[in-house]
Amino acid sequence: MGDVPVIVFLVPVIGLALVAYMVFARKRAVAGYDQQFAAYRAAALAERLRLRLVEGDPTFNFFITQANVDVERGPRDGQPLHVQVRMEGAPDGVELSLTYLYRIEQETGLTTVRWRVWFDCRMTAQARQPFPPFEVASRTAPAGPIVRTEALAPRPTGSAAADATYLVATAEPRMAEVLGTLLPAFDTFANSGVHLVGDGKSVSFVMKQDRAPLLANALYYAEAMAAGLVRIARAVGG
Repeated sequence: MGDVPVIVFLVPVIGLALVAYMVFARKRAVAGYDQQFAAYRAAALAERLRLRLVEGDPTFNFFITQANVDVERGPRDGQPLHVQVRMEGAPDGVELSLTYLYRIEQETGLTTVRWRVWFDCRMTAQARQPFPPFEVASRTAPAGPIVRTEALAPRPTGSAAADATYLVATAEPRMAEVLGTLLPAFDTFANSGVHLVGDGKSVSFVMKQDRAPLLANALYYAEAMAAGLVRIARAVGG
């Protein structure tokens, strides 16, 4: 044993120390980013939007989700990761809400691990009267094409600029024309993409965490998003 080089014993110790340092450095970096983007913690964002936080962790950071203890821990068998946030109000006379759901269920088998993932994040403005359903999607987006969810046929808006930037789908020609006059307000979201869904009762800006419209890029302009949705809800549903 005396002939064994000292380095043989040092390598595992050095490896463990390196791993510990990397974990510490990562946590410190996450904490720093969480502080840097503190304006996007749930309570702070609700205050900025003049909404009430009615569900969820006030410190949950929409930009730095890893700062959340549950997200950092991740799912386990029988213990899903479940983060849900909801804020609502009517700061400009129109009911407005921002909802966030992120859930992962884990099931470990003999040779495989299976995950089931749910994600939904949207800002929604309620209309006072019913209106013809519609869907709007950016024709191009930084993180790839936007996945449409409504079975509606595309229709021209009458605005060359709007039609070049957005695909508008609705069964009502007049609705397309109205949207064509309102969509330029969403050009701010060119770096995230735009996906609007009007279900006949409300208008939502739908965001994704891994494809367009990217949540972090879109929610950076949260105030502009709220203003744009309120304007559309008033125009299409009173």
